[in-house]
Amino acid sequence: MLFLCLLSLALLGSCGYPVDFYKDFKFDGMWQLKTVEDANGNLSNVDTIYYSFQRETLFALTVLANPKQAEYPFYGYVEILSGDKVRLTADNKNNSDYRMKLFREYSGWSSLSVDFDIIKYNKSDLVLFDGGNGKTYTLKKF
Repeated sequence: MLFLCLLSLALLGSCGYPVDFYKDFKFDGMWQLKTVEDANGNLSNVDTIYYSFQRETLFALTVLANPKQAEYPFYGYVEILSGDKVRLTADNKNNSDYRMKLFREYSGWSSLSVDFDIIKYNKSDLVLFDGGNGKTYTLKKF
């Protein structure tokens, strides 16, 4: 009887959303930002911004402005807040005001530290919502 209760709890805990970040969610890898939707439902297609996550603690945002220009890499930190929230914080310690202005322009974030709601996650898709500016970011793993 005890075995059946434990089995039931284990199965119940493994079903559905939210994801148990500490066990199931793996940021590691490279993700391409595909779309940004604003609070009014306006959708922007994006193909020049990439996020790289390492060890679920560090991230890089890379912008490929155009084929003739160099990349713009920006770095920061990942903090898992709960099963459906994550905080990304840009590292502004070693960047000039100009570079941080570029970061804000390219990222579209409401501030240098953003708490995102995770709307969707699977092996190939990640959808994040920034309640601070009402934007939804859709990324594809590659």
